[in-house]
Amino acid sequence: MNQSDLGKNNPTAKYTPPSADNYRVPMAYEPERVSSAPEIGGTASILAEFDAATSSDRYSQALQKLLRSPQNVVPDLLMRLEGHDLNLAKKSALALGYLRSPQAIPSLVAAAIDPSRSICWQAAGALSYIGNPEAVGILIKMLHHKSAQVQAAAAKSLGRNGLPAASPLVDALGRCDDLVKLHAAHSLGQIGSPMAVPALITALNNASRSVRLEATGALGQIKSPLTASALAERLTDRDLGVQAQAAQALKNIGVPALPALVAMLKNPASNTRSVAARTLGQMAIEQVVPFLVEVLQNDAFPYVRCDAARALGEIGSHAAVFHLAAMLSDRDRSDRSVLNAVIAALRQINTPEAQHILRANSQKVVIPHYSVSQNSDDASDFTVLQ
Repeated sequence: MNQSDLGKNNPTAKYTPPSADNYRVPMAYEPERVSSAPEIGGTASILAEFDAATSSDRYSQALQKLLRSPQNVVPDLLMRLEGHDLNLAKKSALALGYLRSPQAIPSLVAAAIDPSRSICWQAAGALSYIGNPEAVGILIKMLHHKSAQVQAAAAKSLGRNGLPAASPLVDALGRCDDLVKLHAAHSLGQIGSPMAVPALITALNNASRSVRLEATGALGQIKSPLTASALAERLTDRDLGVQAQAAQALKNIGVPALPALVAMLKNPASNTRSVAARTLGQMAIEQVVPFLVEVLQNDAFPYVRCDAARALGEIGSHAAVFHLAAMLSDRDRSDRSVLNAVIAALRQINTPEAQHILRANSQKVVIPHYSVSQNSDDASDFTVLQ
């Protein structure tokens, strides 16, 4: 009987567990060691992702990878810019702008001044992002290109390039067609130079609604008190968008705009008075309360008085509450719509004082005036409600 048989038949026999050597894999079977992991997402892979990107999110992700790439991807993007795939050329133009490589300027200029390729907007934008004196000088020259599309693309892009672009944009605002003018006005607002104010005030009277809108917005960004009267006149513009933009611009200017708006409260046109009252309410400056109270008490048109009441509600000062409460106590002189506007204004203010006035008003019982007349020829009495 061998030793293994003894172990099987004798449970008390000593058992020796296997050692690690029993499980050691022979050297011939060991896998080959890898010294380093292969690179994932190399330049070729990133460019393929960039080419395939169709949504803005995917494009943004691929662009960020390109910007972080240690390789020079400018030649690859230039090849795509000059290719026949229009969408890929547009994406490449924008990417070249973000890379800010002067190497790309000649190709971007060629693309920008060729309106037949329809990528002048992207190429001009890329030049503005590069932003060196050479690129800015080229964009300024493009304002005199024979194509209005190229001029407009340059005007739009120059808003990123600061004061050196202000004077050429003012010139474009005065001489170019409306497409260029609206982009020039927008860019002048971005730059914020006071030298653009006279040209922008002139543009407020342009026949194009879009030009007036951009000029109004630009003046609101510049915030010059000299523009208050011209902007106040735009509060009655035939386009509601221009009216709203003018109101916002006057709010941006602040206190220096008050004299022009207060003067509009005495305008012969009731609509002008109404718009002025609403704008003063939006500005929420307490100094105008007496002027709004004058309108609330004496204007001939109830809807203008309603707007004055709402404006006082937006201002919400102690003086505004006092005068609104006075209107509730003077019901004989108040139109029902005006009273409703006064109550709404007090609710908007919602201070303890305003709440007390509203509670007191809700408890009032209005008894109509009456008179009793007796006629000697007729024994009957009758009551006449006044």
